[in-house]
Amino acid sequence: MYLKKKEVAAMLRVTVRTITTYMKQGVIPHPKRVGRILLWDEAELLRSVAHTATQVGDRCPVKRGRPRKTLFAA
Repeated sequence: MYLKKKEVAAMLRVTVRTITTYMKQGVIPHPKRVGRILLWDEAELLRSVAHTATQVGDRCPVKRGRPRKTLFAA
């Protein structure tokens, strides 16, 4: 099944703008384009998110101070 940008944002509990940032950073796979609509394969997206979440958890020490935007909340 394919998901639109708004659906991906809802699934990851982030804003639509954050999805654009994740695309630029390479956190999530690039979508397929159908006309002006961006579509992500749900299975591929979930694999990518699970893989990225495990990598990020290994290299992110707990920091003091103002909380920053995190990639994925576990």
